[in-house]
Amino acid sequence: MIAVMKRLLSSTIITLLCAGAACAAPVYTYSWTTTSQGFGPHVDQPTYATFDVAASVVQTGTVGYNDITNIQMAYPGLAFDNTAVSSIGWTFSVPVDPVTGALQYQNPGQGLAVVAYAGDSINDMTTFLSITVGSPVGNTVMDQFNALNNGSPWAGFPTAGYWTARFVDDGTGNPVPEPGTLALLALGLAGAAAARRRRP
Repeated sequence: MIAVMKRLLSSTIITLLCAGAACAAPVYTYSWTTTSQGFGPHVDQPTYATFDVAASVVQTGTVGYNDITNIQMAYPGLAFDNTAVSSIGWTFSVPVDPVTGALQYQNPGQGLAVVAYAGDSINDMTTFLSITVGSPVGNTVMDQFNALNNGSPWAGFPTAGYWTARFVDDGTGNPVPEPGTLALLALGLAGAAAARRRRP
């Protein structure tokens, strides 16, 4: 019985350590916040917009065209079938803070856009939501969104907003335990093992 409990305890510890350390594939999730819906006959804003970038990519200080994954976007009154990444500059990338993931201005050729669209081909889209990522304006980043419904404007102008980067998970949707949490767990397990040994 004791041997079975020891094996169970050691496999639990290995699983927990793997989930929180070397086996994790951490990501940053970027979330959109609208600050201006603009003006016009149809004024609204994205219901939500998020995308992921691997932490290993963020740590390089540059997010490229092919580094954006898991794009999730919605807009009132519009239905989308697909998502894609588009370049708005000649660098096909955007600089980011390697620690926080915050978008940064580096040069006028930077910038990407995430797009959700109806239909099978981005080249034929007439219904879409597009949000810039790291768009250079002057010497800063100023992002905005645009939406069309069957070719008709479905957003105001000018729009504005920003992306917030957040270290969220291990790539599986499970929160990555803080190092302190793992240390506390290990201490508790060690205490339980010590208490079990003291029993007659």
